[in-house]
Amino acid sequence: MKRVVLFIFMLLFITANVFCKDSAYDKARFAKNEKWKKYVKEMNSKLSGIDLNVFQSLMFESSSPGNDFDFIKDIPAKKYKIADYQVVSIPTVDKKIALNGWFFPVKDAKGTIVVLHGYSSDADFGLYQSRFLLEKGYQLLVYNARFWSYSKTPEKYMLSLEKEMSDVGSVIAYLKTRKDVDMNKLGIFGFSQGAYKTVIAGSRYKEFKVVMEDAAPVNRMWWGENKELNDAIKMKNGEDFSSPEYITTSVADKISPRAFLILHGGKDMSVPVSNSQAIFDKALEPKEFKIFPKSAHCLGMVQADKEDYIKSVTEFLDKYLK
Repeated sequence: MKRVVLFIFMLLFITANVFCKDSAYDKARFAKNEKWKKYVKEMNSKLSGIDLNVFQSLMFESSSPGNDFDFIKDIPAKKYKIADYQVVSIPTVDKKIALNGWFFPVKDAKGTIVVLHGYSSDADFGLYQSRFLLEKGYQLLVYNARFWSYSKTPEKYMLSLEKEMSDVGSVIAYLKTRKDVDMNKLGIFGFSQGAYKTVIAGSRYKEFKVVMEDAAPVNRMWWGENKELNDAIKMKNGEDFSSPEYITTSVADKISPRAFLILHGGKDMSVPVSNSQAIFDKALEPKEFKIFPKSAHCLGMVQADKEDYIKSVTEFLDKYLK
């Protein structure tokens, strides 16, 4: 009886300590998120006109910087029940930060796919959108975009498209060091803003043998023609986002002769289907364009068109990465 009581006491003690630890972590995380929201609110009230537009265009994307990679690190096992994965930390060219993510090995893999998540999103959602490829025989590398590496000091982050592209190069360099990756069977798959970056990266990095994007905007900032704002951003970070090199319709043709797959949900309320049509029209062969009429923004793989979406992606990969 004493042993049973002692065991129960020890179990309660351990559980209480784990709970307290988690609670302390969550408390700090929530505090970080509230502090950031307060900062953004203050900046929104302090700034006006073009200065406000620049701030909102270049700032740290998420409203919850406390939800950084430490928060999602164990997600593959806990949420998706994926046992075989490796946590990776990839140094960037500027050596100031590291890109945190996961590598999912597959025995006798058909190929390896780099996944780029969308605006204000993270590797968790990128995995949610792409994990079906693991069952189809493809390895994945899913990583948090660079803004997450500024989660401790989100106010210091400033969007740079060139650094985003450099980060893709850092990921390629990392994959070249892995003996389980066949660089002749490397692809990239992006969603929404990640799709936008995928088109740009696909035009620059010939290492990608296939390029796949779901709902890419034509312009990174979605404001259309606004020379004053473009000029102000250029003054701030040195990059002209209106330059052809940052317009997906201007670079889509550079993906050829590598295969290019464009996907879009017919019920997308975030990025008009016309964006994908414009990119497809500018791209050269080999290219494919699929619209999934019953699906919302970047959710074709989990909604009513799921079967057709998964079939379209896997058949494309099986065809061009064989």
